Amino acid sequence: MGRRKKKKTTGRLLLPLLFFSLFLLVFLVGITSVSRTTEQKERENIENAVVQAAVFCYGTEGAYPESLEYLQKHYGVRYNKKKYVVEYEVVGKNIRPQVRVMPLAQEEK
Repeated sequence: MGRRKKKKTTGRLLLPLLFFSLFLLVFLVGITSVSRTTEQKERENIENAVVQAAVFCYGTEGAYPESLEYLQKHYGVRYNKKKYVVEYEVVGKNIRPQVRVMPLAQEEK
């Protein structure tokens, strides 16, 4: 009779434990997906801000700026330098620069 009671208790705990594990897995996958989407959107926003500042500079001064530093100093472009690297490649004074935003590799603490 003792074994039968033990099996019933184990069976009753197994199903809720299984549901909890499944719920936890779905939750973690969802959090990871949201984090990736947020980071991608943040990179797009930085890229758009740099391009818009460059276009505004072109409209104001008649030429695209020579460097990202110029946009930061004169047009207020800001981004988290500890999190992202922005490549700003000048093609010519009257051709819009190529802008690429990449995340820095995060060091594990």
